[in-house]
Amino acid sequence: MKLRGDRVARTMLGAIAVSSVGVGIHTLAMGQLLYSRTGSPAAFALVLTLQGIAAFCVLPVCGPLVDALNSKWVYALCGLGRAVTVLGIVAIAATPGRGAVPAIMAAAVLLAVFDNAERSALFKLTAHHVNEAHIARFNSMIGVAFQAGALSGMALLGLILTWGSPGQALLVDVAMSLCCALVVSRMRLTTAENNPAFSARMVCTAVAATVGEWRRMLARYRDDKVVFVMIALCAGDFVFANGLSTLVVPLAGVSAGGQGWYIAALEATFAIGMISASFFTGRLVSQRLLPLWLLCQAAGAGLLALGTSSPVHFVAFFLSGFANLNSLTWLLTSLQQRADEGDKGKMASLRLLAIGLGTAVLLPVVGRSAEVSLDIGFGSLAIAMATFALIGTWVARTYALRSTGAAAGAGTTEDEVRSAVPAGSG
Repeated sequence: MKLRGDRVARTMLGAIAVSSVGVGIHTLAMGQLLYSRTGSPAAFALVLTLQGIAAFCVLPVCGPLVDALNSKWVYALCGLGRAVTVLGIVAIAATPGRGAVPAIMAAAVLLAVFDNAERSALFKLTAHHVNEAHIARFNSMIGVAFQAGALSGMALLGLILTWGSPGQALLVDVAMSLCCALVVSRMRLTTAENNPAFSARMVCTAVAATVGEWRRMLARYRDDKVVFVMIALCAGDFVFANGLSTLVVPLAGVSAGGQGWYIAALEATFAIGMISASFFTGRLVSQRLLPLWLLCQAAGAGLLALGTSSPVHFVAFFLSGFANLNSLTWLLTSLQQRADEGDKGKMASLRLLAIGLGTAVLLPVVGRSAEVSLDIGFGSLAIAMATFALIGTWVARTYALRSTGAAAGAGTTEDEVRSAVPAGSG
């Protein structure tokens, strides 16, 4: 069965595309909103850092909860929570002056709670309900759906800002989040997740058992050190993408007088790079190529640090997006297949914890460096990705699938697991 014949996969890709229209608007609108009120790229970097800290705090509980609950309903409720939170940001943004900035940041932290729980639910939903033969393809198409929606959102933002404000543009994000929640809530699943019956007592038990659940999971993987290194590597792709989003506004200020079309065009070029990579998933999403894709992202940041012309900027953003999708897809797919039954949500939480911690540690460095010089800001991002590439070289040489992972739990042989990953994934 091809991906287009998988009803769950089609529905989820559609829902992700719809919600990402709002995300495309949200990222640039928030960046412009904060930059216009503070005049500093460090403000948006601080928001991303606080979101990383929030993720680090909530995800230890989130993983066991997602494992205990129905992933579809967790995903839908998170979409609803996101809509309410962004609506709160719109209300706060209506207050003039810099006094509203702390409140906007506080709301953005709450937004991170819903976003990370939603990602954990998607990880589990994919592992349980998408045909295993094309999970890798589905994971790459998630990036395509997200970027296609984000491109539409960026284009729509340009039209909205012609007549309105960034705060008003965020209302579209609210509408898209509500649409996504509705679509997912109406989706029919054909495979049971074997979750216990929902009750307040069950939720309390899941929260109370958090420490024990994590201890048992970590014990199962204590001899599987490469998996923990892979989880840490997941931070690289997201730190890089968030770093570009942080620096693209001041980059446009230097190169194009702060014009919104230049910001949107560069972000769109990153998205086009990701979409282009999706056409070559079977050949390029490969274990042996993981260090190359991480190094290409470092090279993209290096080009932005050294190049001052618009063509160089666009080449760097395209290369960065192309490489970002390939490394992200291989890491996500491999972890989904490595996680045992009952560990899907916790594995997702570990991945998101790494992303949150990486964001909290590295983005302040990028933001502070950019305050000294934009070139130094991009240079710090290049150094970070070169370090991830060095670690990725060890993973590419060490990682090997095992028959006791997720697929084995479902009665799948290791040969069948290997056939689910593109050629060369090891």
